Amino acid sequence: VYMASPYRRPVVGWMSDLDSLTAQDARDFFKRWYTPTNAAVVVAGDVNPAQVLQWAQTYYGTIPSRELPARKPRTEPPQKGLRRIDFKAPAEQSYVSLAFKVPGLEGLVNGQDDSAQNKDALALTVLAAVLDGYSGARLERALTQGEQRIADSAGASNDLIGRGPKLFMLDGVPRSGKTPEQVEAALRDQVKKIATEGVSEAELQRVKTQWVASEVYKLDAVMGQARELGSYWIQGLPLDTGTQLIAKLRQVSAAQVKSVAQRYFG
Repeated sequence: VYMASPYRRPVVGWMSDLDSLTAQDARDFFKRWYTPTNAAVVVAGDVNPAQVLQWAQTYYGTIPSRELPARKPRTEPPQKGLRRIDFKAPAEQSYVSLAFKVPGLEGLVNGQDDSAQNKDALALTVLAAVLDGYSGARLERALTQGEQRIADSAGASNDLIGRGPKLFMLDGVPRSGKTPEQVEAALRDQVKKIATEGVSEAELQRVKTQWVASEVYKLDAVMGQARELGSYWIQGLPLDTGTQLIAKLRQVSAAQVKSVAQRYFG
């Protein structure tokens, strides 16, 4: 998918990197990047904030801080055409994955963020939910149910928040006797239907309700609350981003969903 972005590299590196890694390499990496200017401490729960602050100052405040090295840009060049890879490996079933480069959320600042990019990012997230956001959504009904089903599973997802480039993903596992090409065509066809016919208001309301419910339910766990706060903080987003996203999701229209389906899946 990527030519320049660091996302093209495996998370833990290539095996040849690991084979040649020395203890000093690890120490140098630690000294370079593990600094308080590159870290956040998040505490959630029934605590005394003043006591927590005191403990943080006691145990973390003495760690010497230093500036981080400047990060060099790794801007992904525009993609001029289709890229395809057929990967052969021992397996009982095939797997199909389609990735489309899309915009992500570029910021949330007190409502002053209604850029075209942000509107598209939110509409793409709703599109993914229409396709695969609840039991019996479009991909499940069209590809995995009934006598004519061609896939054992099918899914859609959209990157909304993150530091690097974003992808809209479609994937599926062909059922026995069906080909990857048939699954790819079926996945594309479901997006094409939305691009030409749009989505109903009932569908739109259902996926919005599902997202609101998921935002509420994830607050059940204190660990989830801490993780969300830390994630928003390190990405420069306000701590009430979850609440703001729900409000903005409610504003996404059927016309916006149809529009992004037309423009990002050529």
